[in-house]
Amino acid sequence: MDDAAWTPDVWDVARLHTVAAAVATRGEILLTTAAIGADGEIAGFTEVVLAGDGAGDGQHYGTGVLPEHRGRGLARWLKAAQIEEIRARFPKLDGLLADTADSNTVMRRVNDALGYRPTHRSLLYQVDLPR
Repeated sequence: MDDAAWTPDVWDVARLHTVAAAVATRGEILLTTAAIGADGEIAGFTEVVLAGDGAGDGQHYGTGVLPEHRGRGLARWLKAAQIEEIRARFPKLDGLLADTADSNTVMRRVNDALGYRPTHRSLLYQVDLPR
């Protein structure tokens, strides 16, 4: 979010279940691909949401790799593995969309390498109001 005054959301198991339930309530499909480290903990993940009928465009909800696992291509591997799974399971899907900040150069390189191309741009404006 660059210079925006933004506080990152805190994620825990309860919040994860709430989001998954919201996606299911909308009739959509949440697919998560994760890599497990040698310690048995999640090293990285990527997730996408598809329409319930598996058609149209899917939307990436997030990709993350823990700091100690970065720099080894894990994000690219996760997204590539997920794309292959989606292609096999949802042949009616038109494509996948990913919203990525211009400043997130690492994820932009991953997305570029996987064939994602810019289709639109969103801008965030912020003004500090007097108290």
